[in-house]
Amino acid sequence: MNIATTSTLGAEARTSSAPEALSFGPVHLDVVDRDRSLAWWREVVGLHDVTEHADTLELGVGGEPLIVLRPTATSPVRRGYSGLYHLAINLPDEPAFAQLLARLMATGARHSTTDHVVAKSIYLADPDGIGLELTVELVDRVKSISWRETEQHPEIIDVDGRRREGLEPLDVEAVLAKLPAGELPRSLPTGTRVGHVHLKVPELAAAYAFYRDQLGLIPNNYVPVIGYGDLGTGDYRVHRVAVNTWTGVGLPPRPPQMAGMDQYTLRFESPARLDETVGRLEHVEARDGVYLARDTAGNTIALEASGRDSARGADAR
Repeated sequence: MNIATTSTLGAEARTSSAPEALSFGPVHLDVVDRDRSLAWWREVVGLHDVTEHADTLELGVGGEPLIVLRPTATSPVRRGYSGLYHLAINLPDEPAFAQLLARLMATGARHSTTDHVVAKSIYLADPDGIGLELTVELVDRVKSISWRETEQHPEIIDVDGRRREGLEPLDVEAVLAKLPAGELPRSLPTGTRVGHVHLKVPELAAAYAFYRDQLGLIPNNYVPVIGYGDLGTGDYRVHRVAVNTWTGVGLPPRPPQMAGMDQYTLRFESPARLDETVGRLEHVEARDGVYLARDTAGNTIALEASGRDSARGADAR
């Protein structure tokens, strides 16, 4: 599989505010303890919009659900299975990211940090071991990115012409210097959204081909030498679905009783784009106003159009 992996991010791409043709709706998670997980997502992460249904809890920001908790698991995450590696929640700007980091530091929540140059990230895990990345995308810091299939690391050139690694220590003092005045907010701000999903898959090439050829994502990096690839939605949105085989090849799907991701949601800009994608899928089911598909690792993906004007056909295909 030959993937072009060099991109130059011009000023227009770096400042684009056009809506994405493909974005994320809620990510559904199976958890062990309802109250423990609810407290963590509210008090540690800062999702304070909560809607309770018969067997699920929706948590979000500004009326937009980002996470759906389903307390059906009986064991925490265990190694040796495919499924979610981590999900990412994107903060709208650097001051919001600084507030979040300061709050995590003040509360003593266990976390780690990384400067990816194209983004600054905080990593943590929920009480069941489900991975979460909290990040702010900063494509205006980057001039170009090149990652050859045979290379262990990408070559990132920043806007000052310096070569960067992409896995650098986060300058915490510089982040906190962007803190707005006043008390730290307990909730994440409006504009926070699901930014990407990173998946453990049993076979890299098949997973990558599925997201490229059937779901229509745009190839970005394909690096089999390290068992990794990612795809985007255009211009600077290069990292929306990532796949890896870092914990093993041929891993079986997550057992249903184990904590992890039940499904995630991809939202198309129009019903026409949704119908076009559904027409390419070999196996898809229409249910409750959305289409349900599965990738090659068995991950369930809910496909819908913006405004949920979707699934006009009632029969499974």
